[in-house]
Amino acid sequence: MADLSRQLHEGMEVYTADGTKLGKISQVWYGTSVGGPTATEDETCLELHRGLLGRDRLYLPHHLVSDVTGNAVRLTVDEQTVRETPSWHRKPAWIS
Repeated sequence: MADLSRQLHEGMEVYTADGTKLGKISQVWYGTSVGGPTATEDETCLELHRGLLGRDRLYLPHHLVSDVTGNAVRLTVDEQTVRETPSWHRKPAWIS
């Protein structure tokens, strides 16, 4: 997973396992140590902006990434799982 995290960057399009486009990465958050030795998989997440004006945001845990190809990121979960997981719709407390 560490190799995938180096490939993630702002502007990449994110798709669910069932092929639904969720949005574009606006930020990759690595926790308080900015990817250093104390950052954990749980702290690392992708911030996505969704919708026409990008007002809807998602904060997806890094461990959901299954593949990075070109400018596209594929997740291990489907669209319904994303919709039904409330914690992914709220900014994590550790992000200032």
